[in-house]
Amino acid sequence: METAKKISSQLSLWIFIWFLLMGLALAGFGYWQMGILNESLQGGISPETLGAMLQNSGILFLQALGGSLVFFGILLWLTLRASTRRTLAKMDVLKSVTPAPKKVKKNLPPRPTLEEEEALDRENQRRTLHLLSLLQREGRLVDFLEENLKDYDDAQIGAAVRSIQENCQKTLKKYLKIEAVIDREEDEEIAVEKGFDASAIKLTGNVSGEPPFKGTLQHRGWRVGQFDLPTLSGSPDPAVIAPAEVEIP
Repeated sequence: METAKKISSQLSLWIFIWFLLMGLALAGFGYWQMGILNESLQGGISPETLGAMLQNSGILFLQALGGSLVFFGILLWLTLRASTRRTLAKMDVLKSVTPAPKKVKKNLPPRPTLEEEEALDRENQRRTLHLLSLLQREGRLVDFLEENLKDYDDAQIGAAVRSIQENCQKTLKKYLKIEAVIDREEDEEIAVEKGFDASAIKLTGNVSGEPPFKGTLQHRGWRVGQFDLPTLSGSPDPAVIAPAEVEIP
């Protein structure tokens, strides 16, 4: 940017100087022609001769103007080229002399060690198993999923499912705030706008082209709006979802 400004200012200065010189040259030529015409008028020339002299003067002025434009144009071009090359050469010398700016290292947070990453993975697994243990403790969810239902009729299963569903629902509402990804009724026509979150909205069916898409909502989706699990227990084995119970007689 600084180089362009410097070259532009030098070019403007040279253009002004050369056009000023050309204007002075043309003014001098015109003054000289007027002097000749004045002397001729004082000598008492005839109107025919005066007309011929004016015509010749006009032709000479046009020739002088054209020659001046060509002459001063060539000089202006040579001057501008030499001035631009000089300026660029000086800038190249300055660049070669000026040291390159040092890259400032950003204070990035230290990368976690392998032990820290493994500890974080174990902590995430404990939290996941902790939620499952809560659903087992208050809703007997794992007992229901692991039960063999072949020996029960539909009425017995229905009654058990109702109780398990109510208890698990209370547990979720107690520790988690479940929200719908799209808060609309299912089977309703909706539009998926451009820039949608592909991790939150899954497109099925005949998907082609670019959004926006129009389709039917098949499932509202769920996301956790608030996560408030109780403190993890100090159990030595977090994989134990529910301890075995032994009654001593």
